[in-house]
Amino acid sequence: MYPLLPLHLLLLFFLLPNAKCQTCGDTPSYPSGSFNVTLAGGNNRTFQLFTPWTEYECSSFCVGPPQEKRPLVINWHGCNAHVPVVAYQEQISRIEQSASDYGYYAITPVGSKEDLIDQFGWNTVGIQCGKFGEDDFVFAETLLDWAAENLCVDTARIYSTGFSTGAFHSNGLGCRMPNRFAGIAPIAGSFGRLYESECKQGSPVSVLSFRSRGDKTVPYDGNFEWLGQAEVTSLWEKRNGCTNETARVTYESETTICKRKECPGAPVEDCTLTGLDHCWVGGRSGGFESPGSCAAQPGDIDATKHMFETWEREAQHL
Repeated sequence: MYPLLPLHLLLLFFLLPNAKCQTCGDTPSYPSGSFNVTLAGGNNRTFQLFTPWTEYECSSFCVGPPQEKRPLVINWHGCNAHVPVVAYQEQISRIEQSASDYGYYAITPVGSKEDLIDQFGWNTVGIQCGKFGEDDFVFAETLLDWAAENLCVDTARIYSTGFSTGAFHSNGLGCRMPNRFAGIAPIAGSFGRLYESECKQGSPVSVLSFRSRGDKTVPYDGNFEWLGQAEVTSLWEKRNGCTNETARVTYESETTICKRKECPGAPVEDCTLTGLDHCWVGGRSGGFESPGSCAAQPGDIDATKHMFETWEREAQHL
């Protein structure tokens, strides 16, 4: 039988991790919780932070907030009145669950409240669902700066995903801030047609989109205001340098097909479902059109699982 260590020595194992784990210097280790940032104009904005707790190779006792640089995913909720919006977004996406499995930080920002409607959301490329005058690109940039300064984040592996309006915002961030994101994964969102020309040129960024032909809220084929998914995919392929590359099927079932092109700048993958409502793909039951319309059907891809697996594979080539 091994002798029991005194309490003060056990505490040292936990509080003073091995030096070879210290790759982030004096960066503080923030636990999971709610935080605020102040934007350049003086507005305070709120976000939820998930911090992964992982075991390190340095010691079996070296368990806690990351001291080795870890990826970050920012998860933008849709335009809705489901208060608290952060809890609702995690319910449908299960991003924090996967972040825990893979050792990612996760940030879920809180949208500003519309002036005349009791909804929270984003002012972005083709949708205005926040307080008039709020600049959610400035919010995103402030969050990125805060994470780089306060978390042990691998700044080469920051990703953006989101649902509905949050998907519009992820597309917009990939368009305007490609050098700050390794990839984007918009779900059930598009681009405003007025912003199409702005995004045709710029640095490449990895794109993984999820859309359903049965979506009546953000129509798959687009409308006078928003691009259809074929147009969105074409925009990203051209921006990422694709010309005659052949699309490779990465997932296929009776309800879903995902096609991926390895463009010279960065890959573009498009997952199309049939019959699903305006939903986080593979998420909760319930939906916008009728109860149960977001219930996963046999063959439906799990968007959250697929995006994390894709990011992990792509990271091997960074």
